[in-house]
Amino acid sequence: MRAAVFKGPGQPLEIQDIDVPTIADDEMLVRVSQCGICGTDLHASREGPFMAPPNTVFGHEFTGEVVEVGASIQGGEFSPGDRVTSLPFIKDKTIGLGDITGAYSDYVKVGHELVVKIPAELDEKNAALIEPLAVGLHSVKMAGELREKNTLIIGAGPIGLSCAIWCRFFGARSIVISEMSPARVDMARRLGFTEFVDPSGDIGAQFIAETDATPDIQFECVGAPGIMQQCIERAPKLGIIMGIGVCDNPDTIIPLMAFGKELRIQWAVAYDKSDFEFTIDMMIAGRIDASAMITNVVSLDELPAAFEALRSPTDQCKIVVDLKK
Repeated sequence: MRAAVFKGPGQPLEIQDIDVPTIADDEMLVRVSQCGICGTDLHASREGPFMAPPNTVFGHEFTGEVVEVGASIQGGEFSPGDRVTSLPFIKDKTIGLGDITGAYSDYVKVGHELVVKIPAELDEKNAALIEPLAVGLHSVKMAGELREKNTLIIGAGPIGLSCAIWCRFFGARSIVISEMSPARVDMARRLGFTEFVDPSGDIGAQFIAETDATPDIQFECVGAPGIMQQCIERAPKLGIIMGIGVCDNPDTIIPLMAFGKELRIQWAVAYDKSDFEFTIDMMIAGRIDASAMITNVVSLDELPAAFEALRSPTDQCKIVVDLKK
């Protein structure tokens, strides 16, 4: 099968022919239809503690069709032809980050326990948003009660926008987005958000000017050194800071400042199966719509160039790879 293979830091992904994954008796083989490019994949392709080993095939935001069912689960819930997505884990291993061949490829294997069927009402391209939306859902749920809270979203990439969507869903009083890219601000506007602050200025002062309040909950969705300390400085007493962005460099905070305000700093990662299922239900019901996040659809051959372009994004938000192209 064809796949986009990571060869090492500083090198573009390389399209190669590799072996189709072999499934165990309790696994399934899925022909990939769509796969989103995730910021985690970009992190894993750079020098640092998070770097994936050479010859990794990335890709964990995927949808596809079951083509083979393992011997021990035949006749069960899943059959060839089913449209599915899956949490990217098989037991204690991760799909697309070095352990198991990911979905930047024609086929991917999945463990049946974490597979979710895609209803006929949901098209394949939008189904590729289930995983990033589930990340946002999980993060917002971990923040606790959102009703009537003033929230600040730092970063309007796919995960920041996902958090904003769920903050609105759960009844936040105000949702202010901090973003320097005009293209991403425009994207957020198309998703219905209207309050923004410029991160090159005093975010705290701008937030107060927009809302006449301080941010009860901050969602740090960038993951750059220094931002967590900025969150601590602008937080009110008993404020909540959610660490969502992946910061793979050393960082420094002043604990005494957080201590004095009795802040809660909570990191959130990934999701569980119920997050996927709830996301699908709300997409089908029309209660959330993130389709505007998809700015580019590329073929597998176009993937290496699109992947490199995301290292310095301009107008891209979520890029989806169409493996049928």
